[in-house]
Formats: sequence, structure tokens, C-alpha cells
Amino acid sequence: MSECGPLEASDPATPARGRRVLRRVLLSVGWTLAALVAFGVALYLFGGMWVRTPEMRAAYSDLVASGQQPRLARTLVVPIPGCVCHSDDPVVQARHANRRIRDCFTCH
Repeated sequence: MSECGPLEASDPATPARGRRVLRRVLLSVGWTLAALVAFGVALYLFGGMWVRTPEMRAAYSDLVASGQQPRLARTLVVPIPGCVCHSDDPVVQARHANRRIRDCFTCH
């Protein structure tokens, strides 16, 4: 017979609780990483640059109106802040505004 009967009953419960807490933490970290990966994939598939200035957009619209440049087909591109074309040519900027990040990897 043991003198510490009630303590023996509580000892097995402590590791089980620790495992539950660890499992919850690991699941939370796993779901967070999965959400970040999903967000990154969505940006890769649909994210793109934005036109630097409204003046560049207006300059390309003027070129289209005068018939010097074709109208570009609109595609689903989610502008990512800070992702800009570094060219000063409005034609290049307008063409690149319809490109997604996955298309940019062919040049960069």
C-alpha cells in the first residue's frame, strides 16, 4: 500500500494535459503556416504591379485614343503595394500592369 494514494492518481493526468496543450499549439502553428502559404499562392497567381502614377495611366489612355497603341485586355490582377514598373515609358507600364507576378519571373 502506498501512503500517497491521491498523488498517484493525479500524476498520469499531468502529462496528458501537457500533450493536449502541445497539440493545440502545434495545430495553431500549422494552420497559421497553411494560411500564409495559401495567401502567398494567391498573390503569386493573381497579384501584380500597379501603375506608378495617374499621369502614366492618362498618357497611355491618350495613346489608345489617338490610335497609336492598342487597347489592352483587362485581366484579374490584384495590385500589390510597392510592386511597380521602373520604366518611365507609359506603354511599358500599361502592359506590365496587366501582368501577374508569375509572369514577371520570366524577366526578373
